[in-house]
Amino acid sequence: MLRFALVPMLLGLAACGTLGKLDASAERRREIADFSRVVVGEFVANDTREGKDEDQARRRGEEIDAGRQAFSEKIAQELREVGAFDEVLVGEASGPALRISGSIDQWEPGNVAARSLVGFVGKSEFDARVVFGDNETGQELGTLKVNRNSWPLPIGTFTNVVQSVELHMELAARRVAHELARARGLEIPEPTGEDEQA
Repeated sequence: MLRFALVPMLLGLAACGTLGKLDASAERRREIADFSRVVVGEFVANDTREGKDEDQARRRGEEIDAGRQAFSEKIAQELREVGAFDEVLVGEASGPALRISGSIDQWEPGNVAARSLVGFVGKSEFDARVVFGDNETGQELGTLKVNRNSWPLPIGTFTNVVQSVELHMELAARRVAHELARARGLEIPEPTGEDEQA
């Protein structure tokens, strides 16, 4: 039983970096709080690293393209679950709404085998800039910066395997939803454990 109870704690220690917090003035926070509708738009690919060869470059492009779409969908899912807004849409929509968009600045799956066998190589990384704006005017209201990567643990530690770029992305999406819920006045517990590690 103790073994399973330690799992969340170990996962919390398994990554470093930050999931970010809403960066907005008091006035902008009030504007964000006024919206009851959210449109989760596109996250552009901004990972400018060059591949070692054409095949790696192609695979990286495909992974980032899938990742940025998954991030939008995951943010929408987390927003619906937290229940801070009356309507959550993905894609394009007209009318008054808070619009979420941004960029994926680094999407690095790393190497699972290397992480599990060596621990300090093959790390996964997820960097993103999330922008909150007025859907009608395009006015930027706030940002949130994510910089998350796996943390090397002793050889064979199972958390070396689960520290995937997808996990970093999912935790970041949850943070976005929770920060907006707090801006809307919902009582969301402050981040601890796996949801922080700043």
